[in-house]
Amino acid sequence: MRALCDLVGHPSSPMLSRRALLRASLGTSAGLAGILLARQAPVLAQERELKLLTWSHFVPASDEELQRQLEEFGKMAGIKVRMDRVAHLQIPAVHATQVQGQKGHDITFMWIGEPHLYSNHLINLDDLVDKIGQRAGGWTDQVVGRGEDGSYRAVPWYFISFPVAIRTDLVAEIGEDLPDTWEDVHRIGKKLKAKGHPVGIQLAHSFDSNAILRGIIWSWGGKLVEADGKTVAINSKETVEAYKFIKALYEDCMEPEVLAWDDRNNNVCLNSGKCSMILNPISAYNSARKDNALIPGTNIPIHIVINHIMPPKGPAGRHMCAAYNVIGIWKWSPVQELAKEFLDYHFQKEQQDRFIRASQGYNQPFLQAFTMHPIYASNPKFYFAPYIGWYTHAPGWPGTPTAATQVVWDKYIIPDTAAECATGKLSAEEAVKKAEFQIKREYRRRA
Repeated sequence: MRALCDLVGHPSSPMLSRRALLRASLGTSAGLAGILLARQAPVLAQERELKLLTWSHFVPASDEELQRQLEEFGKMAGIKVRMDRVAHLQIPAVHATQVQGQKGHDITFMWIGEPHLYSNHLINLDDLVDKIGQRAGGWTDQVVGRGEDGSYRAVPWYFISFPVAIRTDLVAEIGEDLPDTWEDVHRIGKKLKAKGHPVGIQLAHSFDSNAILRGIIWSWGGKLVEADGKTVAINSKETVEAYKFIKALYEDCMEPEVLAWDDRNNNVCLNSGKCSMILNPISAYNSARKDNALIPGTNIPIHIVINHIMPPKGPAGRHMCAAYNVIGIWKWSPVQELAKEFLDYHFQKEQQDRFIRASQGYNQPFLQAFTMHPIYASNPKFYFAPYIGWYTHAPGWPGTPTAATQVVWDKYIIPDTAAECATGKLSAEEAVKKAEFQIKREYRRRA
């Protein structure tokens, strides 16, 4: 590093050839730091392009900050950059297409099970994950981002938690306290539905439905698989009882529209003044605040009476699933080292701070140094954020997320069978047995 800086910066030093400068710049242990200290981009790198794919974030400012960081990196490294966004439910299809064609983006956002699903197509990032973790006090989760061989095929990026978002004024009107257990949710929800304010939990092909229903199953002591991540274990009395509760919750507290909801409808239901409570990331509250949505028939902003509380407890405790997001680099990328340099840059303190702030607290970090980020103290409605991770698990828990975990999620096996139980098409026992058959089939295919 010192030799390179002296050679480039000293007026009496001989001029490096273009090829030598490129080789020296990219060969330093500091990578990007060497480029920046040299104050000259490698000539050949100027002809390259770094392409990043991510989902269309529910908080647009998060994508804008990511775009800013990518463009800033591109200017410093002297390369072209491009960031593309797609709807979150389209991510699996895009990845499948790119893997089949062995071409596409260099860096990609991924769902939790995809590093395992695409292990053979992603580069090993053990060294980068270790470097980032050491710099920021370590990681809060040791399984996120790992591939089939146990190595990191993606960097743990952030998770999006699922607290209860609830209308505190409606709960007060019926003389109840805020719910702490799922039985409280059922009792309070039944009363509020009678007053025209149902509970809103999707039983449909949506990300939220997949996450929330797993949380309910875990809270009753059920599980889809054992801790080995291979043995399907959903067919248990605990899971049957969880399905029976889902049916009671649907019949007594919700309306049939939840059977067709996407990930936006529950937000709309809460912010329109209809729903009394939903399980959702803080996007609903932030949207209500941004849009200054009013309680119907009043001039009172509805965000004032919305608060967040921890996921409810069940017979087996408090458990909830979440969106676990990771970011990896494809093996076909011709700019793998530059891609790693960008991720290293993105996970530095200043960039992570700006990224978390831009998301308005929506992006919750896996890095220990950021778990108590000041943004969570900036608003009492965010008090839950530093602690909800204690009760939050990745899909596949208590095992490690695998390719089968991801496929079971993508095929909506749990939402579909839970909806069939809730609407009386199948008994709880029949619905769980059907889920078991379908899940076992996916796990056998990937054994």
